[in-house]
Amino acid sequence: MSGSRAPVPLNDQDKEFLDAIRTPGTPENSAIERLVGKTLGLETSTSSALHTLVDVARKAVLEEVMVSGYAALAASLDDDDHAFTRAARRRTTEIATD
Repeated sequence: MSGSRAPVPLNDQDKEFLDAIRTPGTPENSAIERLVGKTLGLETSTSSALHTLVDVARKAVLEEVMVSGYAALAASLDDDDHAFTRAARRRTTEIATD
């Protein structure tokens, strides 16, 4: 995997947020730990914290893409598709109760 360094302009609000996600005990730090499964600390570099935020954002965007895809699929189904699904569920239930 190849990494690249890109300049990222940060305003005061961004800097405060980066401090918050790296400060143990803050709600932001706890949220990052729940989202990525690792703890950031005061020793975490700005670039590492930004990378963690990019990971969180990527996962959120991909989840939204999947949700939108499933919604589009559901909207494209017609009555025959729904009838097939109902019949398949009935068969599954019948097999499970035998």
